[in-house]
Amino acid sequence: MNRDFFRPLLWLVLAVLLLGGLAMLIPAWSNNLINIKKLSWFDSLSPKAEIATPDTISAVEAIGISSDLIALKPFLKKLNNPNSTLRIAYFGDSIIEGDLITAKLRGQLQASHGGSGVGLVPITSIVSGFRQTIKHTFAKNWESLSFMSPHNQDVSLGFTGFTFIPRSYYVAEKAIEPLKIDSLAIMDSSFVAPKEVPKKTRYYVSNNPWVEYSGSSVAGGSASFSQIRLFYSHASDSSYVYVSKDGLAKQKYSLRGAEGLQTLNLSSPTPISKIRLEFSAHDPIHVYGLSFDEPKGAYVDNFPIRGYSGMYFQRIHSEILKGFNNSLGYDLIVLQYGENVSNPAIKDYSHYARGMKKTIQHIQAALPGVPILLISAHDRSVKINGEYTTSPDIPYLVKAQSQIASETGTGFWNLFAAMGGAGSMPTFVNHKPAWSGKDFTHFTRSGGEHIAMLLLDYLQGNQP
Repeated sequence: MNRDFFRPLLWLVLAVLLLGGLAMLIPAWSNNLINIKKLSWFDSLSPKAEIATPDTISAVEAIGISSDLIALKPFLKKLNNPNSTLRIAYFGDSIIEGDLITAKLRGQLQASHGGSGVGLVPITSIVSGFRQTIKHTFAKNWESLSFMSPHNQDVSLGFTGFTFIPRSYYVAEKAIEPLKIDSLAIMDSSFVAPKEVPKKTRYYVSNNPWVEYSGSSVAGGSASFSQIRLFYSHASDSSYVYVSKDGLAKQKYSLRGAEGLQTLNLSSPTPISKIRLEFSAHDPIHVYGLSFDEPKGAYVDNFPIRGYSGMYFQRIHSEILKGFNNSLGYDLIVLQYGENVSNPAIKDYSHYARGMKKTIQHIQAALPGVPILLISAHDRSVKINGEYTTSPDIPYLVKAQSQIASETGTGFWNLFAAMGGAGSMPTFVNHKPAWSGKDFTHFTRSGGEHIAMLLLDYLQGNQP
């Protein structure tokens, strides 16, 4: 071959080697848009090199992951004493919406420990019509902040995971007008129609924001209210709330302008069945919710947030957590999350584990001595080859959650195993009555009651 061939080839080889050497010096780096992996040419040639993937875990192994009660000893001691007052904060996602699981658990505990009332309730709720244990209505003109709100992240949320601010307006999506597109543009082969993005618009109203609660005699609820407390902050010395009880004339209560969490006692000498509160639309105080309870007995507070993963609880500031605990005295914090991070294609849940550890450590720092119970993801089915089967990632997620509990010193309940392990979700869907919906993810009301009894059996040591 002649020199005209070898010379370009030599330059090409030298260029590849030079670029390869430089690439090996570039460190790994990533953000939400770009992912750069460190280049290593020779690792694959080494007999010791292995692909960096998590250890394989089968569904059978996930069932065998042990639950752990050791961290719950202070709570279990009170649970086994029917004369003790108990209070549980039960956090979760849409799995517990409508007081599912918690209503049954509350009813069972009140049957053995006494008490009346549903505990702490937020100001508004997207599932207020679905919840049966308390009747709950409210005006539209409340601004609602939660873990799912991308704005105002410096504002602390309340213990419910929400902060509500009275406004003179409400925000809704404005109807989209039909696009007016030039017919000549459509004929252009390069034409791409613009996306129709719903516009959120403020609608101003003349009424003050209000909220009303009425008793409910269903199991886990209460037909009347005895001890009633309002929780709020960021009030001024001129702030107030109008309160009407059982439909009587409203009374004006002044609010405290002091820093930190504040409490207004709205209890009546005799129990009432309805209470209505009205706030000024032009006073942006932070309102967190009302607690319906008694000085004695058992209470399970239902705190669902749809779509939330459970990670990064720091949006509830430490002083707010402490303030609520000083008033309500929690004996157990329950965290039931996982389904919103579940993905059939994922095996490595280390990122989720880091976030959940931060959540638990934040709660532990703010509420030292209050035990925490982490509940694993439950069985969830996806359709594979035309059949519903356990999502392949669930065993990995359950294992990650058990490790989180072990490394943070919390209790752990393997719900995946308790409901039957792999393939149990279709049996829940086909149960009579149905224990789960046709989405093969969410429990029905009767299914939630079944889970509550499984949990109570576990806590009382009756589970095999």
